Amino acid sequence: MEKYDAIIVGAGPSGSACACLLSQEGARVLLLDKAHFPRDKVCGDAIGGKALNVLARIGAEEELKQKGFQRSSGLVFSSPNGTEVEIPLAAGGNERSSGFVCRRQDFDNIVFQRAKKMCTSLEGAEAVDLLFEGKRVAGVKVKMQDGTLQDIYANLVVGADGATSLVARKAGIFSSKAAHTCSAVRGYYTGIEGLRGNIEIHFLPECMPGYFWIFPLSGNEANVGVGMLLSDMLAKKANLQKVLDACMKNKRFGSRFSGARLMGSVGGWSIPLASAHRACAGNGFILIGDAASLVDPFSGEGIGNGMKSAAIAADTLAEAVKSGQVSEEKCKEYERVLWSEIENDIKSSYALQRLGKVPFLLDIAIGKAKKSEHVRSELAGMIANREAKKKASDPLFALKLLLS
Repeated sequence: MEKYDAIIVGAGPSGSACACLLSQEGARVLLLDKAHFPRDKVCGDAIGGKALNVLARIGAEEELKQKGFQRSSGLVFSSPNGTEVEIPLAAGGNERSSGFVCRRQDFDNIVFQRAKKMCTSLEGAEAVDLLFEGKRVAGVKVKMQDGTLQDIYANLVVGADGATSLVARKAGIFSSKAAHTCSAVRGYYTGIEGLRGNIEIHFLPECMPGYFWIFPLSGNEANVGVGMLLSDMLAKKANLQKVLDACMKNKRFGSRFSGARLMGSVGGWSIPLASAHRACAGNGFILIGDAASLVDPFSGEGIGNGMKSAAIAADTLAEAVKSGQVSEEKCKEYERVLWSEIENDIKSSYALQRLGKVPFLLDIAIGKAKKSEHVRSELAGMIANREAKKKASDPLFALKLLLS
């Protein structure tokens, strides 16, 4: 019976990064995914500054640069009353604050191919159940590409299998709350006017209490979408595709989209927000990325915290994984370290999310940012890459900054 040090279920950015980092520490890793790469994933495609530290550790940041993927030059916010502020990312005081916008089909494959060279990988292999030894998760039952079932054991099972994580469900810790889940739709459009390399977030009356985004890919192409809390969407009985159409026809954006053309179709997905603080560790297993519900409550960006969770998992558990001494307490140490690192950021983002539901407060906050270089600088460092700044001891720092 073959046994690995770690089995990672899900080969998206978080799972593949974790596979790379554990393999670099000498662990025997099996990385499996039910899809074949390259594969698409519906997403906003923004890769924030938080992800860059991990991408650099696995050698993928340089590859993204060499392949010429769009670098984010700044952030643009606009309020319901039409006030718009542009925040150059250089204002954050760190050149590595600038992330990327990259189609997930390309980005995920880059990270996966890195992992594939460093560990054992199985594509077209679907995890269908967990294996237990007593109360301890000891492995995964896998449906192989030929339809056969195979039991594979490991010292640690890592659930990197997304918002509806099988690992979380089979381990009995899955939870989902409409007030802490974002629903979103996006499409790829070409022929958009006025793209300047900025990530754009617009709080329009048509999509409140949510936001409309334009994330530039290259030339005049962009990922364009809207997101809204599931609880708000259900209360408003909102059809997000119709909301997206209305945003593009808004008087401020109609001219920019007058010649735009949809490439492919509009896709939708659900995003589990970190404001829910889902349990993410137990006896013999941990969860990372979307499976751990780590998406930023304000921006909706999940890759940064997802890859950070992968790095913390590898750094915390590598020695225990290699030695076969993966206790329940050790798994929960990963959860404690993770939340000690991200909790203030999450609280701050959640406060901003709630601010974003009140139009007149948004008008005040974005108006203040437009007038104050200090506020713009702080926001650039905080939103684009909080790790480039000293961690704020006050989790409501951003809210106080904007409304002071």
